[in-house]
Amino acid sequence: MIVVAHNLPIASLSETVPAELRDRVRWLQCADGIHSPAGPFNLGLAASRAEWVGLLGSDDYLEPGAVDRWLQLSSGADAVIARLRHDSGGAVHTPPVRPVPHRRRTAVADRLYYRSAPLGLTRRTFLTSRHIVCAEGLTTGEDLTVSIPLWTWGRVRVQRSGPSYVIGSDASNRVTMRLAPLKEELRHTEVVWRSSWMRRLSVGQRRALGTKYLRIHFFGAAYYRATSGHWSEEDRRDLAQAIKLVLELAPGCHLPLSRIDRQLLAALADPTTPVEELNRLAIARRRFGQVDALIPADWRYLLHREAPLRFMAASFLTR
Repeated sequence: MIVVAHNLPIASLSETVPAELRDRVRWLQCADGIHSPAGPFNLGLAASRAEWVGLLGSDDYLEPGAVDRWLQLSSGADAVIARLRHDSGGAVHTPPVRPVPHRRRTAVADRLYYRSAPLGLTRRTFLTSRHIVCAEGLTTGEDLTVSIPLWTWGRVRVQRSGPSYVIGSDASNRVTMRLAPLKEELRHTEVVWRSSWMRRLSVGQRRALGTKYLRIHFFGAAYYRATSGHWSEEDRRDLAQAIKLVLELAPGCHLPLSRIDRQLLAALADPTTPVEELNRLAIARRRFGQVDALIPADWRYLLHREAPLRFMAASFLTR
C-alpha cells in the first residue's frame, strides 16, 4: 500500500498505523503546496508497479471484502467501478447503469460519466500507456481527466452489490467539498472540453457527457449558491461562459432535460437574470415529483436514456 502525505510530515501519519501493518505501507511525501488531490494521486500512480491501482480518500474506508469483490469482477476489464455509500448509511446512486448484472458497460448506454471519481480498481497500464493523469492545479474536477477517458475507452465492470467503498463524513479539510468562486470551481470545464482527447469522443459520447455537465456540475453549483446566498456577478458570468462552451461542443446535450431544468439552463445562460429567479429555479428543480421535473421540454425525448423518467428509474435501482 502506498500512502501519500500531502503537505504534512509523514511522521504525523505514520504513527497512526498499527505496528503490525507498518511494514506493508510505503510512505511518499508530496509537498507541492497546492490544495488539490491531483498531485498525491499522480505521485502514487507513478510509484506503483501493481497490476491494479485504486484511490482511497483521506476520510474514506473500505468495507471488509470490498477489494476481493472488485477482483472477482476484474477479469478482462480495465476498470471496476466500486459500489459507494456514505458512512451515514445512504447509498450513492451513481452511475445509474442499465439493470443488467455483470455486463460490460459503456459510457453512454450506462451513463458512466455520472461517476466522476475513478473509485474502485483501475488497470495501471491502461493509465500509464495512455499518459492519463489527474489535472494538477485544479481544486475540483481534477479526476475527470482520468475517469472520462477510462469510461470512454476502457473495458468497464460495475459493482452492483456487496461490500462498499464508504465515503466519510469527517471532511472538514477536504478541498473538494468547499464552496469556491465559480471561476475556480469550474476550471475543469475548460481543461476537459479543450483537451486533445475530447476530439476523439463521438457525437453521442459528447452529448452524454454534456448532459451530465449541465445536470451535475452546473445545476449543482447553482443549487449550492442558491441555498447559501453566495452568488456574485463574476460567478454569473463564469457559469454562463462554461455553459456556452459545453453547448457549443456538445450540441443537443440539453434536449433530454426536464422542463424546469431547461428553464434553469436558460436563466443561468443569461447573466442578467434576477438572482431571485435563479434561486427559485435552482431549488425548485430538486422537487423531483412535480410534473415539470418529470417531463422533458421536448416530448420526443420522453423515453431518452438521459430524460427524467429513465434516468430517475435507473438511479433508484442503483443501490
